[in-house]
Amino acid sequence: MNGKVITIIAIIMILFSTGVTLGLYQINFQGLGNLTNYSKTPAYSLVGTRLYENGTLFLQVARTAGPDTYGGFIVLVQLLYPNGTVLYQWTGQQLGILPSSSIKNEFPLHPSKPIKIGNYGVGIEVPLGQNSTVILQLPHPISPGTYIIKVWDADGQSAAYGNKFQVIVKVDS
Repeated sequence: MNGKVITIIAIIMILFSTGVTLGLYQINFQGLGNLTNYSKTPAYSLVGTRLYENGTLFLQVARTAGPDTYGGFIVLVQLLYPNGTVLYQWTGQQLGILPSSSIKNEFPLHPSKPIKIGNYGVGIEVPLGQNSTVILQLPHPISPGTYIIKVWDADGQSAAYGNKFQVIVKVDS
């Protein structure tokens, strides 16, 4: 074979391989319409969160998706009644000035931590793969019952990829 035939075969193989790769990616991630990038939006799991009658909330936060180059930023935590009415909320200002002792990290290498700009709190940074317990305290005791804990990310989302960043908790007497 001469050099021109080999070059044409190589170009055809490159185009074929690229087409197969992109096609399989689209088929694997919900079809041929929109390109889906699961690594761009942070997602959290709150499984294991507990709320006690004395008003102590153990918010179990695991960051399960999103970019690994920077953390997800939790800027609002809400305690809601089952009908969706807000009972209490911790803003980014309050979360950003939490003492380090209020956050227990499972993995010490890249810890979740409060974020401040000067003296102003802005939220809690949660690195990808980190599993943390954030201890928050209500200013008053709470009645026994069922409540919803909802977490908001800095981009204004409380859900990603069909998963809501919320969990139902039960306070027993």
